[in-house]
Amino acid sequence: MSTIYINGHCLLQRVTGVERYAREIIKGFDRGGYPYQIIKPSGFWGSGKLGRNLWQQMVLPRQKQPDDILWSPANNGPIYARNHVITLHDMAVFPHPEWFSTAYATWKRTLVPRIAKRAKGILTVSEFSKSIISNHLDIDPQKIKVVYNGVNTDRFSPATEADIKSLRDKYDLPSNYLLTLGSLDPRKNFKRTVEAWNQSRKEEGLKDYVLAIAGATNANFSDLDVDFDNDSIKRLGYVDDEDLSALYSGAVGFLLPSLFEGFGLPVVEAMACGTPVITSNTTALDEVAGEAALKVDPTDVQSIKKGILELIHSPDLQDKLTDLGLKRIPNFSWDKAAENIYHYLQGT
Repeated sequence: MSTIYINGHCLLQRVTGVERYAREIIKGFDRGGYPYQIIKPSGFWGSGKLGRNLWQQMVLPRQKQPDDILWSPANNGPIYARNHVITLHDMAVFPHPEWFSTAYATWKRTLVPRIAKRAKGILTVSEFSKSIISNHLDIDPQKIKVVYNGVNTDRFSPATEADIKSLRDKYDLPSNYLLTLGSLDPRKNFKRTVEAWNQSRKEEGLKDYVLAIAGATNANFSDLDVDFDNDSIKRLGYVDDEDLSALYSGAVGFLLPSLFEGFGLPVVEAMACGTPVITSNTTALDEVAGEAALKVDPTDVQSIKKGILELIHSPDLQDKLTDLGLKRIPNFSWDKAAENIYHYLQGT
């Protein structure tokens, strides 16, 4: 049996969706008793983005035997490495380079196709992402394996009232808030979301509600043309992992009308916390949410507004979506994902 080596480049970065995926699959390997070794850059190579990227191309391929398997879990890896498998998550930079900075889009559109072409296998997280990879990178679909993300139900589950109150106190949130979460980049659709929220707030009965926006800025993305200067909008910035469960649980609803998602992990996390979800009827969000969310057209402000008002004004709908979301969660298991990924790596 070949030794499986994991590209630990992403383990030195702040935890967002891709980094969480890597960590959760590794934990799943541990729980399943699947042997592996992590290779991480150190010293100069691990000190910054340039060093880490040079390390992947120049050093990493030489730190394993040719017959051993190398798995890169986070959209990036070496071009020249034998028996290399890469996980490609959200490939929005290919159909929509305008959403990203010119430098980032050029780098990704140059590097990723070369890595994908030479890789022995490609993992991805949804059928939608598989179609994007196949069509935009000209990859044979047979080379691409879909394994859904999971959700850690030990961490993401309905929080206690005490934990929710503590969370609201920490972030100065009222009892009635709608939550949206994501990096502040164009595909997250904040411009239409904020416009739909502002229109919704004019309706009777919403004066005590706040739209809470959790997520950090990112220099990889192009500038947003969004006016967040509004008393009914609360920007929380980057929220620590340990606060997310209570943040989801305390929300009246979770709103993610994103224009493009390769999976949409926050949708599953919100469902696991018992929070009713409003999300897009497009891309992987439609696939992942199934019938357990209220679907809206992310390109239509009025559709988003209608979804917000329908959810807030209908406690019965909130209860129904909470129930459907919790029932859908068993479809998303990190342990099952880890098992499928490990067997795929051994079989490549």
